[in-house]
Amino acid sequence: MTNGLAMSRGRVVVLTILSGVCISAVGAMYRLGSMCTPRVETMQVMLVLSAAGLVYFLIGLFRRSDWRQAVRGPGSASVWVAGTITGVGQVLLGLLFSFCFSRNVPLTPVWCAQALSFVIAIVYARAVFRERLDVAKLLSLVAAGGCIVASALNAPPPEEGVLETVAAAPDAELAAVSGLLLAGLLVGIVLCNASTQVCMKELGMRQSGGQSLMQRGRELYMVLLYGSLTLGTAGYCVVHGLPMTWASLGLGLAAAAGSISGITFLTACVSAPAAVVFTIGGVAGIVSASLISVLALGETVNELWIATLALAAAAIVLGSGMRFPFARR
Repeated sequence: MTNGLAMSRGRVVVLTILSGVCISAVGAMYRLGSMCTPRVETMQVMLVLSAAGLVYFLIGLFRRSDWRQAVRGPGSASVWVAGTITGVGQVLLGLLFSFCFSRNVPLTPVWCAQALSFVIAIVYARAVFRERLDVAKLLSLVAAGGCIVASALNAPPPEEGVLETVAAAPDAELAAVSGLLLAGLLVGIVLCNASTQVCMKELGMRQSGGQSLMQRGRELYMVLLYGSLTLGTAGYCVVHGLPMTWASLGLGLAAAAGSISGITFLTACVSAPAAVVFTIGGVAGIVSASLISVLALGETVNELWIATLALAAAAIVLGSGMRFPFARR
């Protein structure tokens, strides 16, 4: 497997864009489930996704001739801890997604919050690994932040009659999503997803035997991530009596394809600078989610939607093209 530090800039950019696009498909499947009749809960979709991912990476782990070394060798303890933390963080993220989508919160602001977590990962990489933030990277961050703001402002208002229906519900005090509650939910989404990115960055930068811990233990990390996620979502579905349906199976398998592909692309280049990997990946996910929202979920094309795409393009160009004179080290 190629070390992200040794990859060409072009390959890193392509892999991170593919990662963002694939992972955005997961959010689309969650949102589509909430629009089905009867509704398919996010945790039902996530259960299928996590079980499929667990099986896929278990096969990959045991196909390795050195799987025992990967499980118990040098540096494996760090992989066990990081994988478990990531899995727990993703379970909490799924609960927040489920709460938002069950209250008809649109995909755009939720996915923007999920993408915003790259800022925390970049700050962490700067503080811990002393990664340089040159002018191009800083401008890329500014453009990405503008992209997220524009995308969130473009979120459509609740459908006519939704607020009245919610207010009349017996549990209205819990069902109604006020502005303050929504802000808290979005902050929680940022923090939960940031824990995943920080763990990936840690494993990508820590070395053992001439390889990064992510290279040495990627399959184990994935097994722990998807295994923790499977246990959490299965427990939730059992407690709440959520059955497996054909709709949840289909949406879950589609989400699994996006998740497995996206996280494989991301972990392949996570040793590259965080300001490049997480910025471009996050922005690519926003663009993809915006296109899905317009083409499949009925959101409208307006000035803010166009601004989202323009700022996203600027963030990708600035974050990937560090060959300009002002961006040289």
